[in-house]
Amino acid sequence: MYDPIVYLLETPKYHLLKIADINLFSGWVFNFGEQKIDSLNVYVDGQLLDNFAVNLPREDIAAYVPSIPAVKTCGFSFELKITSEIKELDFAIVFADKSQQQLFKFDIANIVQQQKYFNQLNKRLSLIPQPKPELVYLTQGHYSTDEYKNSIIPGVMNLHKYLKHVGVDLSQIRSLLDFGCGSGRLLVGWHLLAPNIELNGCDLNSELLGWLQQNIFKQCIKNNLTPPLAYPDDKFDLIYLISVFTHLSLDIQKMWIQELTRVVKVGGYILMTLHGEIYVRNGFWQEPDKIQQFLDNGYIESGSDNGSNYYASYHSLNFIQQMMVGFELIGYFPNGTMDNKRNIFHTAQSQDVYVFVKNR
Repeated sequence: MYDPIVYLLETPKYHLLKIADINLFSGWVFNFGEQKIDSLNVYVDGQLLDNFAVNLPREDIAAYVPSIPAVKTCGFSFELKITSEIKELDFAIVFADKSQQQLFKFDIANIVQQQKYFNQLNKRLSLIPQPKPELVYLTQGHYSTDEYKNSIIPGVMNLHKYLKHVGVDLSQIRSLLDFGCGSGRLLVGWHLLAPNIELNGCDLNSELLGWLQQNIFKQCIKNNLTPPLAYPDDKFDLIYLISVFTHLSLDIQKMWIQELTRVVKVGGYILMTLHGEIYVRNGFWQEPDKIQQFLDNGYIESGSDNGSNYYASYHSLNFIQQMMVGFELIGYFPNGTMDNKRNIFHTAQSQDVYVFVKNR
């Protein structure tokens, strides 16, 4: 079952929280269902601090969710002073009927402990070139260069979290491939958080790849819509695909699974994000037959221009498991949740996250 709560905390990102200072908490949240979200309760170490309205205009988000009128005013923004004495912030949704549900927790104590480390990461990140808004839009669907930059570190922190949760020892990852690396957003994060890993990237988009090669990672290469890749057999310990199969037809996905099987080592891992049921119900809200087709078959696709943002595919858990011949599923995180708890940030907005290990 999909998680109907869709959200994004835009500020402050985990690594940018200011201790002993006032922070602006802003973002958006809505319920993909009948109950409208009225406000957020914020608890400090278990005690209610205050209640903050969810009512700011967010037409930019509403454009992607036409079936839910409340999305037009799903924004929130408020200031909180964060001190080093605080251990944890707990954000809870308050629905229109006054019922509550936990949204996520913000571990302040961990940030206090790692503040020096985060400051070092932020300083190093500030020296790395960032793409212009037009390039940001091609991979993120928005034009905010700040949101792009600030999502780099938490995006890879989330990848680490998923991998560690299923028992992956990151110290044993020697080489990885970012398949569909775009402008290198997550590769930059890996460079900052795990500099000893050999980083590789490939992408179909010449414009994004050209910028990346010129400004950050020369070793990234261009791939075609279909295989092969210019890598030897059994090269990678880890391959990840962030919202890649979401834009490829089924026949091409199957080709790439065979090719990725070739270049990942036995015992190596593939992490991927896919559009699940909530994406289906949003994208086909006026086509109930399409929704039923997905529920019956576990897969649908739509659009044109295979490999672009104008093409979309949607997978169920059982369907992708059957596709990944030669792999064992060791981690499934519906809508990015972990142990039925929501992450404070996303690697890919509300997408299902899968981790497979190659067993032969």
